[in-house]
Amino acid sequence: MSNDNGLVDEYEKLQRLKKEIETREEELKKSLIELAKQKNADTLFGTKMKCSIKEYEKIVYPEDKSQIVDLMKQKEIYDKYSMINYMGFNSAIIKGQVDKEIVDLIKIEKTQRLSLKEI
Repeated sequence: MSNDNGLVDEYEKLQRLKKEIETREEELKKSLIELAKQKNADTLFGTKMKCSIKEYEKIVYPEDKSQIVDLMKQKEIYDKYSMINYMGFNSAIIKGQVDKEIVDLIKIEKTQRLSLKEI
């Protein structure tokens, strides 16, 4: 067994801190979103920064996409989206340009995007 000069321990510490930071970040995001909803606002202000909260629709595909692919082929739209260009396909779904039978196989969730800008 060779000595790691403390690198393994330091790496483990950073991984643990990263996980703690990510957990706290998610908690803060949820709190900011809830506060914005309570205040019926889409922008919250700190002392140096402002935080914009924007709700948008996010497409969630099933793990097994074979049913969607088969239906897309039947509806003759597979070639148009076969790469699958998720951005283009998602946009078409949200705009109501995709057959309902295909849309019924996916889930549309509301989610929020936060961005910070200096005041």
